[in-house]
This record gives sequence, structure tokens and C-alpha cells, in this order.
Amino acid sequence: MEPFRLSMEIDARGVVVAVLEGEFDTAAWQAQREAGFLSRYRLEDYDGRPVVTDFRRCRLPSGNWSEQFRGVAEVLARERRKPFRRAIVIGPEAGAELGITLFAEFQKLFHHADLETRAFLDYDAAYAWALEALPGERDERPTPSEGRAG
Repeated sequence: MEPFRLSMEIDARGVVVAVLEGEFDTAAWQAQREAGFLSRYRLEDYDGRPVVTDFRRCRLPSGNWSEQFRGVAEVLARERRKPFRRAIVIGPEAGAELGITLFAEFQKLFHHADLETRAFLDYDAAYAWALEALPGERDERPTPSEGRAG
């Protein structure tokens, strides 16, 4: 399996869009998220915004999923204060929906009880559901910051 890769941006409508590829690894996810997304956006730019995660070209490792899920939840609990909506686009692989269900429970336990997570097979349906969480249509997206604000 290919090594893990992450791309992540806030789109023109204010939705955080993440594309994951390769074999998922919490440490690689955190490092790439910090080097890319977090180096360009401040917490105020993304905290509470809905997220669409495209997981179709990413696979969970064959090891302990719960360790990976807890690691993500712990990072988000430190970095994101507000609950948000996460739509995860998965492929039709056996076990994918179960994996996302477990991930959602770990997010509620270790991050925020009001976090909403749903799995979708269709990207457009996932995006529409995530977009419903925004209070109104956003005219402008946040622009990347010149480094992180303290």
C-alpha cells in the first residue's frame, strides 16, 4: 500500500475538504496536517466548520483501529473547541462503514459529544449534508494566514 498523503483546504463555501490517500497513519496525518493546513489557517478560520473527508483512496491499517481513532480524537480535542459535522466519503469495501461507525463513537467519547459523523458513498451527498451545518451561505472563504496566529 502507498504511504499516507493528506491534502486539506477550506473551500469557497467555507467547508473544510480533506482528501486522504494511502495507508492511514495517525502520526503522518498529524504531521501533514500541521505542515500544510495548520501552517496556513488559524483556529478561528476552521473551528466549528463542517468537514468533508474523502477516504475513498485511503485504507485503515490492518492493526488496531481503535488506537488510530483515539489518536485523531485526542488531537482534535486539543485543537478544535467547537463541535462540527464530519461527512466521510467511503468506498464500497467490506468493513468501511463499520470502521466509520467506530470512528464516530471515538470522536464523541474523546473529542466532543455533539460531534456529528456520517459515512457516505456519494461525494455530492456528503458535501450537501456537511454544508447544512453552516449557519448561512458564506460569501468568502477564509484566506490562508501568513503563518499561525498565536
